[in-house]
Amino acid sequence: MKCRAELSFSVLSFLVLLFAAGPAFADNVGKRLALIVGMSNYAIAGTLPNASRDAEAFSGFLQRQGFEADLVLNADRRSFAEALARFSRKIGPQDIALFYFAGHGMQLHGENFLIGTDARLESEFDVPAETVALSEIINALEKRARISLVFLDACRNNPLANKLNVDVDGATRGGATRGLAPIEMQGAGTLVAFAAAPGQVAADGTDGHSPFTRALIANLSGPGLEVGTAFKRVVRDVRKDTGGKQSPQILSSLSLEFYFGPEEAAPQAQAALPVLPVPTTDSAALEAEKDFKKTLRVGTPRIWHFFVEKHRTGEYAELGRQTLAQIEPAGSRNQSHLPQSVEARLLPDKDRRRNVQLALAAKGFAAGVADGVFGGRTREAIKLFQSTNRQPASGFITERTAATLGIKVNDSSEGIYSAPKARRYDVANLEGLETDKRVLEALTCLRHFETVYGVFGGHLYVAVRTGTILAVYARGIASGCGAHLAAISSEEENAFVASLFNADQSFFEMGYDPSGNVSYKMGPWIGLTQDPQGREPKGGWRWDNGTALTYTKWFTDMPNENKKGDDIGMYYAHRKGKVDTKSVYVDTWDDMGSTDGTGGLVLEFE
Repeated sequence: MKCRAELSFSVLSFLVLLFAAGPAFADNVGKRLALIVGMSNYAIAGTLPNASRDAEAFSGFLQRQGFEADLVLNADRRSFAEALARFSRKIGPQDIALFYFAGHGMQLHGENFLIGTDARLESEFDVPAETVALSEIINALEKRARISLVFLDACRNNPLANKLNVDVDGATRGGATRGLAPIEMQGAGTLVAFAAAPGQVAADGTDGHSPFTRALIANLSGPGLEVGTAFKRVVRDVRKDTGGKQSPQILSSLSLEFYFGPEEAAPQAQAALPVLPVPTTDSAALEAEKDFKKTLRVGTPRIWHFFVEKHRTGEYAELGRQTLAQIEPAGSRNQSHLPQSVEARLLPDKDRRRNVQLALAAKGFAAGVADGVFGGRTREAIKLFQSTNRQPASGFITERTAATLGIKVNDSSEGIYSAPKARRYDVANLEGLETDKRVLEALTCLRHFETVYGVFGGHLYVAVRTGTILAVYARGIASGCGAHLAAISSEEENAFVASLFNADQSFFEMGYDPSGNVSYKMGPWIGLTQDPQGREPKGGWRWDNGTALTYTKWFTDMPNENKKGDDIGMYYAHRKGKVDTKSVYVDTWDDMGSTDGTGGLVLEFE
């Protein structure tokens, strides 16, 4: 039998179980609305006989739970999109909205897509026109509904890589290619459930229904079972039915409890409910689970590196390594992350290793002679120190161990630390993982803003997306955070700073100036100021932090003192005529004034 989803579904499908945190209950008001989609008859990607049957069965199940269910079967891309539009228009702010999909899914360039039956996907350029982006579906639900529930019974095999036809063992919905693309949920009332973890295929089933959908129907409506608890039973049943080869997972930001069935079980029903075994665990496993949840929310390669460095064994460690292998740049994927390789990067010479031995001895951990050679005594001292400080006792120096010892290690991890596009970061998700204290302090101060950040030359730079802002307020933000607007002294530094914001168009103010017949693109403020006593327009420029101007990257014929008081620097470029400047890369500067506004600023932390 053919795989149900020849395209890798690529959502971060091994996402850990995150359960409702608040005491409130979800189902007091509002309607229960559902859109159920089943795709079986694909034009060229093979027939998936169980997909439509699963959708029909799940639709019937939801109707029995009080949902108004719209069922869509074997829709082409246009019909699929129309059904989504009709569904979204029905959703009110107090409603519960549920979306279920059984069929082909895929990921491409980190974005996830669901595929209509007419898709041919002869090249990657066909994807936007022949699929529907999963992120758009989730965003539409989150904007309209009080609670959004998404259930995805699709596999993770990419037909572009596998030529739309890959024979796999048995009747499955998955195959050899398993790309992963993390998803971000903006709302506080969303749950996304996946049929399988990464590295697994989602079985199509041999008795008319997939194991995942069958387990959903059997377990979600149990009396007195909140959806998070009910999903544990789904996981149990699917694991049992597939011999442990498939393990469903969910990602949840629910702050309300939600029940498919009655909120309380009748006394006789409570007695009949099977008791789930409580797995035994230890503090290390609990900490790994906690850190895994944090890392999922952050989702950057840097934090995944710190996670796999901190947690080297167990289920979550393996999931972390799988994720990191998928999301980090292709050029870095073959780099070794073994403990000895990490240590070699941090301590590339004997002097640094000697400093470790001296620091261990100063703290009462006998490491032998401080000769820069890590023999058995030094390894044992490192292990004991790590255990004493509640760190994995690997016996190898990590960034966390070095920081606890109070020693400086080789700083070769410069670059962009954050996601490439501006996001708001919850510092609580970085604590215990991020080793650069400046990052935690900066993001705490900038917690109300979306940022892109990284390190160059030992300094932390943060591009802050603010919406239109005047220079005086940009400087106020800098001062309030103990930083200054960026001061740039080399071509390399300028290139790095420009790389922080050019991937995100929301950092720019764009428009057309008919007086000069130019289409302009104004970027973030930097800490460049002209002394009022300076010779206009070229003279007297300096940096806000007091350093002299030794390097410039002015746009052609700038600064030009276009209007009196244009004494402040920002990133800027323009093109002649009335043109689209979205694709223009901006790494040049211009002089602007106190009444000019732009979309952000760049802070520098020493």
